[in-house]
Amino acid sequence: MANDSKNTLRRGLENIHDPFSSFIRAQTTSSLFLLIATITALWWANSDYSSTYQNLIHTPIGFFMGEFELRASLKHIINDGLMVIFFFLLGLEIKREVLAGDLASPEHRSMLILCAAGGMVFPALLYSLFNWSLDSQVGWGIPMATDTAFALGALTLVRKHIPVSLLAFIVGLAIVDDLGAILVIAVFYTQEISVMHLSSAFALIALLAVANYAGVRQTLFYIIIGFVAWWAMLKSGVHPTVAGVAIALTVPARPKLASGKLLGKAKSTINAMQKKTKDVDVLGSKRDHEQVLELRDFAERASTPLRRWEDALSLPVALFILPLFALANAGVVFSLSSFIESLQHPTGLGIITGLVIGKFIGISGACWLGLRYNIGRLPDGVNFEHVIGVSLIAGIGFTMSTFIAALGFDTNPELLHNAKTSILVASVLSGILGVLYLLIISKKNSAKQGA
Repeated sequence: MANDSKNTLRRGLENIHDPFSSFIRAQTTSSLFLLIATITALWWANSDYSSTYQNLIHTPIGFFMGEFELRASLKHIINDGLMVIFFFLLGLEIKREVLAGDLASPEHRSMLILCAAGGMVFPALLYSLFNWSLDSQVGWGIPMATDTAFALGALTLVRKHIPVSLLAFIVGLAIVDDLGAILVIAVFYTQEISVMHLSSAFALIALLAVANYAGVRQTLFYIIIGFVAWWAMLKSGVHPTVAGVAIALTVPARPKLASGKLLGKAKSTINAMQKKTKDVDVLGSKRDHEQVLELRDFAERASTPLRRWEDALSLPVALFILPLFALANAGVVFSLSSFIESLQHPTGLGIITGLVIGKFIGISGACWLGLRYNIGRLPDGVNFEHVIGVSLIAGIGFTMSTFIAALGFDTNPELLHNAKTSILVASVLSGILGVLYLLIISKKNSAKQGA
């Protein structure tokens, strides 16, 4: 009876744990956390406690050892430190997509690159038209970006009405888009460069690449060298998030142990355990415990560091780092007059037009050209109408757009305020338009099939 009770309890806990794990890992949960953090920041910055919000994000934090001192505000620690982990994860995703994802297929890759290029060029051009020769012209990179988490969160609202392959399409599109944004940050949003520190950073990243080629798989080695490379990049003047992507590209993507050898060794270990006894006592038998650990080591050597690190970082980034970034950067102080003024300013007009209209024209127009001239093809189940919906949703540029705005307008609080306000408005408009469009074409197609 006692064993039956224990088994029932164990099954009950498993039934609770499995759905909860699936829920936590779902993209909708990631976008939900990001949304909650954004709303909290907006409320906090406009509440009676607004002074505590400003004091918190600008509170200096650091440590010193003798004459050495490391000191920065909480906001800078998040933007220049924690966000490097987010960009590192982006780098891992980019490398995986190129090697084994949608970007590995030449036809899919051509279409994604074409659509992403259109979705970056047109928004930048429209922004520049509104801000030509003004101080705000430096913000042309703001409407180029797409927020993957929010975009996928918007698509999940209509997931019953769209093909699953459309989710994969927008992920690939956003990854190419992010890569373009990273290049823009590295080239155009760097002011002063220390050649010595930059050379040191590249030398350390090259060392990691050589270590990968030589078969080095020790996690600690990549962490230590990567940290020093990040520090050198930070001191060089180039934004350290670039180091996060570059380091990610050196992470081994191939398993140390071939799958055939893994199966052979694992089978022999399992057979040895089965011959000894039918019941494996991991707790009481030291030998059983060692054999189970041996199987774990086989599995680890057969997996890729790239995939393991991507899985390990996805939840902390989605549920902690990105919401923390939103909390520290989305706190825009609103008043009716300042809100209207922000939207009427060339910065606001450029961002809203770029994200809402520029993304739509750029992505859908590039897709039409690609299909017209057979430059690439769409995933199975995805048609041009779906891409139009995606081009609207891609105007949700919250995280990356805010990040670029903070870089471009770091010394101009007024322009930064206008930019953040406009990014929020454009992202909401894009999400609503995209979701409504996909719902309308879904009902339209259902009515045709019914007829």
